Amino acid sequence: MSAAVPSHAQESAATAEAGAISFTLDEGEVLQIIAPQSRVGGRGARQEYYDFVLPQAEALGFQRLGGLSVQQKVVSDYDPGAFQFFSWPDSASFARFEAHPEWPAYRDRRPDGWEELKIYTVEMESDLMLRFDPDKHYTVVVAWLDKENGEHYSRYLEGIETAVERAGGRFIAKFHDPAYETNAGSPRAPGQITFVEWDSLDGFAEVQASQEYRARQPDFASGVERFEFYWLGL
Repeated sequence: MSAAVPSHAQESAATAEAGAISFTLDEGEVLQIIAPQSRVGGRGARQEYYDFVLPQAEALGFQRLGGLSVQQKVVSDYDPGAFQFFSWPDSASFARFEAHPEWPAYRDRRPDGWEELKIYTVEMESDLMLRFDPDKHYTVVVAWLDKENGEHYSRYLEGIETAVERAGGRFIAKFHDPAYETNAGSPRAPGQITFVEWDSLDGFAEVQASQEYRARQPDFASGVERFEFYWLGL
């Protein structure tokens, strides 16, 4: 889904090195993370949607950066096949796309192609570089924070970081307060999306057994209203 775009946006495009995915976004660019659950029998509807969306969006600098497939749904009542990454050059470009007179009609037809389509949108407040490696493992937690005690979730993550690193893990991205859209419209958005890279699939189990994790469980319980947790891979 790449397009002829200015050199600045070309530098932000994903590159593949021996199966890895990496991309760079500058301050002011817009990242979209899309988690789709396709509808059986909806292929035609999806193709019709793409046939309209891609030419319009790519003309404004929209790019596909890559994606991670969902390997295991740990905690969720939702069943996406992947977490896919896309970018816009800036929020104005995204707004121009949404202002297209035919866009609302195509947006409203999403349920014909997808059981659900969750879209998280974040404007970069600082430069971002992400790399996903085929010999690593990844988790993502989408957290809806408690309205009064949401800061406890940050305390929880800070408190377990040493245990995560000891278990071969690294926090690689934390996206705060994304805009959120689903087939049903714009329900309450999550407060944070957190990606962690792991050297092995045993990493999180090691963290769960740690003293730091046990000590911070009250912060997690009070700071999070609900959450989704997935293992991802290339």
